[in-house]
Amino acid sequence: MGRIFKTTAFLVLILVGIYIVLDIFLVLDNTAKYIILASLFLLFVCKDIQSHRQNKDLRIAHQKLKDINEITEAMLSTMRLEEILKLVMRDIRKELDFDQVFLYHLEETENRKLLKCIAYPGAVSMKGISRYNISVEETPGILFLSIKERKPYIVEDANRDSRVEPPIINELKLKSFAVIPIVVKKGPPGALIVSQSNLKRKITEDDFAPLLLFANQVGIAIENAKLLKETEEKTIVDELTQVYNQRHFQRRLPEDIELTRRYAHFLSLAMLDIDDFKHYNDTNGHPAGDMVLKQLSQILIGNLRRTDVPFRYGGEEFAVILPATSREGALIILEKVRKEIEIFPFEYREKQPGGKVTVSIGIATYPVDTKKAEDLVNCADKALYRAKATGKNRTCLYKDLAEKTGLRTEN
Repeated sequence: MGRIFKTTAFLVLILVGIYIVLDIFLVLDNTAKYIILASLFLLFVCKDIQSHRQNKDLRIAHQKLKDINEITEAMLSTMRLEEILKLVMRDIRKELDFDQVFLYHLEETENRKLLKCIAYPGAVSMKGISRYNISVEETPGILFLSIKERKPYIVEDANRDSRVEPPIINELKLKSFAVIPIVVKKGPPGALIVSQSNLKRKITEDDFAPLLLFANQVGIAIENAKLLKETEEKTIVDELTQVYNQRHFQRRLPEDIELTRRYAHFLSLAMLDIDDFKHYNDTNGHPAGDMVLKQLSQILIGNLRRTDVPFRYGGEEFAVILPATSREGALIILEKVRKEIEIFPFEYREKQPGGKVTVSIGIATYPVDTKKAEDLVNCADKALYRAKATGKNRTCLYKDLAEKTGLRTEN
């Protein structure tokens, strides 16, 4: 109301002033003066309405930029890729008013091209959500075109648009939607699909500007997250053997034990040590010893389950965390590993005592051997020393050591 009052008062003053000027300097009848004043009045009103609309558009654009800035700040607050994707899903729906959002990235190999759906409201998976994955055939669809051409598209009726990939209609159940490319410098490019399920508003090209700006920020955030992940992998992986290092072991074991305690499961820990490894190095040289460490780590990886995690604990010693595994289960797995190492044709193995490269293994289990997480490594080490002391090339349970020496174990 204040704006209208000020505008009206200003207009009245201007018109009165014009009327006085016309009355003084021009000899016109009242009708001509009123026509001139009416014309000026209409011109002023039209200009004011136009200015008001422009200001409104500017306010809307400013608000969209503010929303995108808030989204960007939220994405930059974390470098975890899964967290970034969750923020993408949440903020596009909340700030940009699209309730259906799908994030794809293009995976290209020699034999095929696959558009992997890595996020949609309620699910995030870098491995791809198989139900929504789209195989790229010889004739590229609109999603593939958007990625390759780095160009946004609007589909008003998917059922009538021959460019639309069938899974978008059959699985995503979309009718009207927009495709926005995500451009990245390194790694696979991607695209956003956005839509309104109830079609309460029509997607137009006016939506492209904020969506493209947002998609660019998503691309940058994903690249930064991947770079961080690669950097972290380098700090927790042993360079020689390519299994996790002791630093990661010290962080991982307490976390796994806490999960074991929470869900009332078992967790077994195995410590492995190469028998007479100093003799092998002194006889054959350290490069040959390094090759043994590499090959042994590959035997570990090849014979453990997907859930078991091997680590290079130090020197010639390795550790294996076996989640949700009892003593007996761990013994079966580690005995298989020990036998595979014993028969493996390591170079110069004939120079070793017994004519082969072997390992000694100690196993302890939480919570039956100890209920203290910090004692589990110590228990497994004692079992390992027992295996060494009783002839090497064998696996020893802490339980058996405790029964022979009178050490206390938990029931």
